[in-house]
Amino acid sequence: MRPIKTLNEFKERAQESFQSNKESLETSGVNHSTQLKAYLIESNRKGIGGIAGCPLGNWKALRDSRGWYTNEHDEYPYSFFLDASDGRIWKLYSFLDVKMSDLCVNDWVTQKKGLDYCWLSRDHLLHWKGQNCWEERGIGLRYADGLAPAEEAGNFSLKAWHGAGRHIDGLDELLEKAREAFAIYSIRWQKRIGSDINLSAEWYSNGKVTISKGEDVDEVLTMVTEMAARYKRSLIAATNLRDKTMGSFEIIFSQNIDLDAFSNKVIRGVGDMRLWLIEFESEPDFRRYKGVDLHNWDRVFLDVGTDYAYLTIPRKGCVNAAPRIATIQGEDNAGRTQIFFDGVELFA
Repeated sequence: MRPIKTLNEFKERAQESFQSNKESLETSGVNHSTQLKAYLIESNRKGIGGIAGCPLGNWKALRDSRGWYTNEHDEYPYSFFLDASDGRIWKLYSFLDVKMSDLCVNDWVTQKKGLDYCWLSRDHLLHWKGQNCWEERGIGLRYADGLAPAEEAGNFSLKAWHGAGRHIDGLDELLEKAREAFAIYSIRWQKRIGSDINLSAEWYSNGKVTISKGEDVDEVLTMVTEMAARYKRSLIAATNLRDKTMGSFEIIFSQNIDLDAFSNKVIRGVGDMRLWLIEFESEPDFRRYKGVDLHNWDRVFLDVGTDYAYLTIPRKGCVNAAPRIATIQGEDNAGRTQIFFDGVELFA
């Protein structure tokens, strides 16, 4: 693999990958190059040095762009690229195979204090709805009932990619009902100029995007930066409301959850919610906890009912815990989930 030492060289490699896949799709119907992936990472760290770590190896600054880095690694150099020019929301790009890329990023995020995914609500995922040239081309819905015993768990998982036609009568009505009941975990968007597809990408609720087609790498980077900026605005709005009133975030579930199973997870500090809590009040339809958010070891207080939760994050604590809990509970246990603060919907 040739060295990549500047942002322009990174862009050239990305553009070559897009072009290679475009040609291979036209000739053989499959991609021959790995697709470019981007991950939005919420950071409570000051800079990337030292303990912040790297998914593979170590970071080295790109020569021509402040805040951009690539990884140094004996076996997989130049496989990750980090845009940390915004100190709060980092944009991480990868050319690795998706399984390896996801594994490396997940290990990095979950093992390094102060890092978290950007947990995208359905309104974030629907960001381009109604915008000129953008079309929604498919959706992924999920409800896993992850708190119930396996033999009793209800599960719903659907990926519906639609082309130019609708081949089943009533399909749109069914999808609309499912969207209201279950969590959206991915959406595929296409940007069309006339009859040409300029950009095709699938966004996931953990802040990941896979770009399957791109005519212009700068347009791709702009799309990722646009979503990062929107998420940062949501974080700032939620933090400001918390700081002004010291109230609680209200998380509303569309499906009931098993409170005993929920307790079993959080008191052991396991699972993607990254909460380690102590239960200090219990009723048949209510639990009250106190403990820490493993993202940054800040204190949190959580009241949970069968179809709601109240999350209190003391001042200086990271409010990213709210969309993390809402997204993971929504996908795994609670159907469509929304976040409110004093009646105002957040991360929307």
